[in-house]
Amino acid sequence: MQFTKFINIKLLLVLAFAFFSMLPIQAEENTSEIDILRAELSFIKDKNSPQYVKTKQKLEKLISKNKITYTNEARFADTQRLIYEQKYNSAIWELNELIENGYQPSKCNEFLADISQKLEKPAKKSAQYYKIALQYDNQNSSARFKLAKLYLQEGKNILAIENFRQVVVDTKNDSMLFEIENIIKNKFTPKNRYEANNLYEILGNIYIKINENEKAYEAYAKALQTNREDLFLKYYFANLLYENNQNENAIALYNSILETYPNDMQIKNSIAKLLLRSGDDIGASNQYEEILAIYPNSPQAKYGLYKTYENKLPIEKILKKIYLNNPNFVANSQNIQEFAVFLADMGDVISAQNLEKCAQLYKEQEKQKLALLEQQKQAQITNNAQNATAKKESKPEIQNKKQESLKQIEQTSKTKITQQQKASKKQLQQQENLKKQEELIKQKKLKEEQLLKEQKAKQDALEKEKIKQAKLKKEQQEKEYQKKQIEFERKKAISKDAKKYQKLKTVLDKYIATTPKTTEIHLAIANTYKQMGEVTNSLLQLKEAMKADPTNSEIYFNLGLTHFEMNNLKEAKINLTKSINLDSENSKAKNLLAFVNQRIVTQIINEAYEKYEKKQYVPAFETLEKGIEQYPKNAQLYYYRALVYSEMNRNAAAIYDFEKSIELDPSYYMAYYHLGKTYEKIKDERNALVAYEKFLSIEPEEQDLIKEIEQKVVVFGAKYY
Repeated sequence: MQFTKFINIKLLLVLAFAFFSMLPIQAEENTSEIDILRAELSFIKDKNSPQYVKTKQKLEKLISKNKITYTNEARFADTQRLIYEQKYNSAIWELNELIENGYQPSKCNEFLADISQKLEKPAKKSAQYYKIALQYDNQNSSARFKLAKLYLQEGKNILAIENFRQVVVDTKNDSMLFEIENIIKNKFTPKNRYEANNLYEILGNIYIKINENEKAYEAYAKALQTNREDLFLKYYFANLLYENNQNENAIALYNSILETYPNDMQIKNSIAKLLLRSGDDIGASNQYEEILAIYPNSPQAKYGLYKTYENKLPIEKILKKIYLNNPNFVANSQNIQEFAVFLADMGDVISAQNLEKCAQLYKEQEKQKLALLEQQKQAQITNNAQNATAKKESKPEIQNKKQESLKQIEQTSKTKITQQQKASKKQLQQQENLKKQEELIKQKKLKEEQLLKEQKAKQDALEKEKIKQAKLKKEQQEKEYQKKQIEFERKKAISKDAKKYQKLKTVLDKYIATTPKTTEIHLAIANTYKQMGEVTNSLLQLKEAMKADPTNSEIYFNLGLTHFEMNNLKEAKINLTKSINLDSENSKAKNLLAFVNQRIVTQIINEAYEKYEKKQYVPAFETLEKGIEQYPKNAQLYYYRALVYSEMNRNAAAIYDFEKSIELDPSYYMAYYHLGKTYEKIKDERNALVAYEKFLSIEPEEQDLIKEIEQKVVVFGAKYY
């Protein structure tokens, strides 16, 4: 059986050459002996058995004797050679060892699946490896593509479709896209309308991705021919066309939806955006005005209409269009300012700032108009008074009375001035007294504040001292604990294998004596301590290394690995994340972090499920909610949260989470089962039927569930097919 069908020969040769180039010149028979020993180890299931231990020691001695570089990277490269030479059992042992080390678990499981297929093991076994590979790395398009092809070979069309769809979304590999196109066109026979719809949809997505937009539209149109009434499908395709600037085709689909739902404001809004993008301001304006005529407060329509005419019409005319339901509307500084706030809320800060300036100009103009009106009013009053005075002065008697009146007014005025002067002096004196009182109060307050500051400073000093003492005490306790832990680990290691311990101690003493201590020496000391079984000393040495070289990614990786081996997952995650932040190409840290994250997810699920079984649904929900915040792409978390939602009768939320779980892992057959159950609860038998058909297509193991669902499919199928 030729292996060239599923892996590139040239790539294998390059990798094999790279592996051997790292080694000193060594005899071919040594390599063969090593390969045989690895194959023997793959057949021994019990790793604690004397046979396994003896064989592994023999392997290690041979590797050491021949001075072979045996890092994870070199071992991984060598597996390519083993697979190419069809030494599958040796490759299987190495891949499992690498997975245990947390090195590229996704690719290792993918290769195990490839080997499983080459050994003609049951397809279920290969599929399981591919699924594990995807659990470690959901973006592993290569593994997902192979899984999809495997499902297709097994006749599991729905699962093949779901995985092909995800590959098209994730991959940047055009050759993979072309191969999927070829499979769909020439090797895939849809069993029903549902499958045909999805296949055309995948073709459309491929064409969008490779910039063949006309072909994409044709594919979407064919998908719709099989189900012309599927409005959701129309909307989905129209949005894809919209996102890819296929304006005319998108508008055609949107309009076909409006034939059924003429008042769908979201569709009208999308059409308006497309028209605006095409330069049809009037058409866009008409769409927005139709929306506002029905929904006057539609923020999308208000904003869209404003952007249509921004810098093209005066603001008063734009607002007149926006507030078309108010025939008496007149733009003023207040409503312009309010619209500026609206623009800011929509996230358009620049337009909001421009409109605020416009509102300020309107405000100034309004003030000027008011001032002018006031002047005109005063002028009119003065004019009226002068006319009245002129009429009165025409009579002598009135003139005499006026003079007497003026004298009285003058006398009264003088009296008032004198009284005002006295009152003013009194007021000044009172103000002076108040100032003095305020100054006294201020000085008293300053003294009180100073006293409080001094008291607070003393309290802070005491508090700091307490914290310092508590910290010192804690550090002392930690040191005491570390001493006891080191002593315990040392005794345990010596009792386990005194001879091995002494050998490693000799190596350690040489490293410790080396000066100056570089990062490599620190790491070597830490690694030796770990081999000796003194994990606490290993961690202390890594922390010393970190102080000397705080930006070294490898140090944080080793810290993460050590914490992982101690099952301290939280610390492992923190250090591995730091390692990746310092070196984004550190694949070891990335792969181990994926392994750690899966362990943490398992802990979260176990904790939530324990509460779920006790019917403590709110605490279970809160646990899963926190888990999803940390791991938003984990299918299991969504599945279990959906179960909790279902028990709480939040069916819409449960459906969303079941579908999200399936989106992240299309082979999660129990999610299909419960999705169907939830659709049944809300009397949606059509969608329940689709979910149940998918459930059966995965060939679940639970025979009682299979019988139950087969009966439902027969009943529902009779109604809808």
